[in-house]
Amino acid sequence: MRNTLPSRRLVRHVGSALALVAFLSLPAAAQLKLGISGPLEGKNAGSMLEILKGAEIHIQQVNQAGGVHGQKVLLVARDDNFEVSRTVVVVKQLIEKDNVLALLLVRGTPHNEAILPMLAQYKVALIGPSTGAMVFHQPVNPYVFNVRTAYQLEAKELVALLKTTQMRRIAVLYVADGFGKDVLVGLKEGFMEASLLPTSVTAFDRDAGAKDSTDWVAPHMKQLLAADPEVIIVVGAGLAVKNATFAIRAAGSTAKIATLSNNASTAFIKMMGPHARGVIVSQVFPDVRNHVNGLVREAQIAAHRNKVTLTPGMMEGFAAAKVAVEALKTAGATPTRSSVLRALDSMEKLDMGNVTVGFSPKDHTGLEMTDLSMITKDGTFLR
Repeated sequence: MRNTLPSRRLVRHVGSALALVAFLSLPAAAQLKLGISGPLEGKNAGSMLEILKGAEIHIQQVNQAGGVHGQKVLLVARDDNFEVSRTVVVVKQLIEKDNVLALLLVRGTPHNEAILPMLAQYKVALIGPSTGAMVFHQPVNPYVFNVRTAYQLEAKELVALLKTTQMRRIAVLYVADGFGKDVLVGLKEGFMEASLLPTSVTAFDRDAGAKDSTDWVAPHMKQLLAADPEVIIVVGAGLAVKNATFAIRAAGSTAKIATLSNNASTAFIKMMGPHARGVIVSQVFPDVRNHVNGLVREAQIAAHRNKVTLTPGMMEGFAAAKVAVEALKTAGATPTRSSVLRALDSMEKLDMGNVTVGFSPKDHTGLEMTDLSMITKDGTFLR
């Protein structure tokens, strides 16, 4: 099969031009293809590209060691511009045109929700969706295999951890879409368990928050700052969090800014610019500096070989890719979409190196871990 690359960078293949040449010259049977949809260009691309890089460095490591059953694994990543309607089109291409064995790391809560009917229609697995929304955890979807922690658990733990730092006046600004509403459920549970009441809970429109402007924040500012919060949890994509923070600082508030792990990337730090320092970001993968952790150590080695610095975002991609490769190994010498699904459902315990994930037909939960980090003056995450 031959792919024609459009002039716009719509499709990205693992590695370099050399890898692409190899892909075009090898027969289709020699490729075990995994499909990825997410923003590969534009303001929201930074975090996705780090996640993709994490998956790439693991796949490269596997291929250099001989691949899976002698076959190379190929990532086919298509740009969806972080638009839900585009994600549907892209995933359809990945399934029908690219003939991927499974989908991997599709980015965004509403985006993943929109493709659920296609997963059932084509009976294709979605491994490690880059979202922690509860709709992908409960009830168990037979085609969705989570790797990252659920947002509700992460959000609940975020409130508890903030309380331990003696911050009790907490405001919430959240995007009014599936992601934001799901996180809000966890935050409310966290406030209840911590015996706290938020100083305010304010929703903002997703389309407005997607614009690179602070204008949309102005109507919410009075309610948000009314009770002089010590910390404001901003739930949204990186661009929305950045513009909300700039508006909050322009209004004279010195409240700490906290956000969730969807923004745990160096791209987010760069986007935040002069207001990055001191921002609190919850984390759902082991610390990239934890040399004792086996998963981190393996990822560090792979990153070093590729001359890149390991980031939290890359850890998400690396871990999800490990799960996908294990499923391909178990699925047999000539894996099919059905055998990949069976392999995932039989993956009772995969020890990735001090980090264990497992699935069964009744449990597709993934990891359950949350930690706090703070962005330092030198632009790194300090745990």
